[in-house]
Order: sequence, then structure tokens, then C-alpha cells
Amino acid sequence: MTTYARFATGLDTWTLRCRAEYAILCAVKKILILAVLAVCGGAVADETDDGALWNAGASGGMFLPGGGNSLKRAAVVSVRAGRYLSDALAVEMEGGCVPKSSLSTGGHATVTAFAARGLFHLSGIEEFDMLFGCERFDPFATFGVAALFASHHAFADGSHRTGIGPSAGIGAYYHLTDSWSLRFDATAAMTADSRCGMAYGIGLGVQRTFGGGGL
Repeated sequence: MTTYARFATGLDTWTLRCRAEYAILCAVKKILILAVLAVCGGAVADETDDGALWNAGASGGMFLPGGGNSLKRAAVVSVRAGRYLSDALAVEMEGGCVPKSSLSTGGHATVTAFAARGLFHLSGIEEFDMLFGCERFDPFATFGVAALFASHHAFADGSHRTGIGPSAGIGAYYHLTDSWSLRFDATAAMTADSRCGMAYGIGLGVQRTFGGGGL
């Protein structure tokens, strides 16, 4: 096989791999976006259902990449919606966007992120109620899975455009009323679909509770 033939074969393989990666990325994006829209739509539709408790909110903060990727810290905005399964446990979907993150290799990348998670209110534990002694302050822990998509190869030391893996975090609400709350989040996500890397985030925003009379 000539040098040109080897190059052409390698190029075809690389092109097919990129196309497959792009197709998978588009499919995952569509699924996650539809899931977010379904949860948001349900939150509005069930606002009149006294038996259902929903929430929706938005926040701004900082995206803090860890080791294993070529991104640098940048501002991030996100929206979320979810439903309570009990007084202490909720499930929620979140979508976020980092409009412009610098790359260590030069240039910039846009990062979109989606997460599906469970949220457990620590105030549901009697010991935490006794410790904090404040009904308006409501700490919680989160757990789930996150998917990050970059406009350039930025994950796994610049060899992948996607990063998917488990996510966990802690945070707290400060309930202003039965319906409106301030919310702080600190999260960590590990990219497990390629060479392991970490991505962190902190955010502060507002959240609205629908139906069920609030928390």
C-alpha cells in the first residue's frame, strides 16, 4: 500500500469516526432537550393539580473544568425543572450553556450541558432540622448523570467533543416564600465515556415551586 493510500484510508476512517460521533451527539442532544421540554411542560400543565409539586428555575455561575480537558473556566447559565416524588426527594432535568470558554490549545469553544438528577433535601433528616434550626434554610444533595458537548475537541486532553458520566453535588435553598426560593449549587461531574476527567460548577439562581401549596 502506498503512502497516499495509507493516508486516504486513515482519513476515511477519521471522517467516518467524526460523522458517527456527531450523529450520536445530535441524537443525545435531541433526547435530552425533549426530556427537559417534557418536564417543563408538565410543570405548567400540572400547576392546577393539588397532588403534584413541581419546580422550575434559572441560575448563573462559573464553569470550572478540572484535569483531563483543554477548557478554561468561564461563565455558565442554566435552566432546570423537576417534580417532587415526596417531601424530601425530587427528580429534575437541567440544561446549561457556556457561551465562550478558552481552550488551552488556542481559540474558544461553546459548551452545552444537560443533567438528569435526583435531589434529596437534607432538612428531611431530623438531625439537620435540629442543627440548622431555620425553616427557610434548606440544604440538599444531588446525584445523577451529566452530558457535556463542546463545539471543538476539548475533552480527554483535546481528543473528544463529548463528556458523559456520573454527577454529584451539594447546595441549599433559602425559601423567600412558599413559592419562591434562592438556590445555590456546587456540582462535580466525571467524564466516563473517554479518558476520565472532571468538570465542576457553582451557581446561584432563583426557583419557583408550583402546585401542592409549596414546600
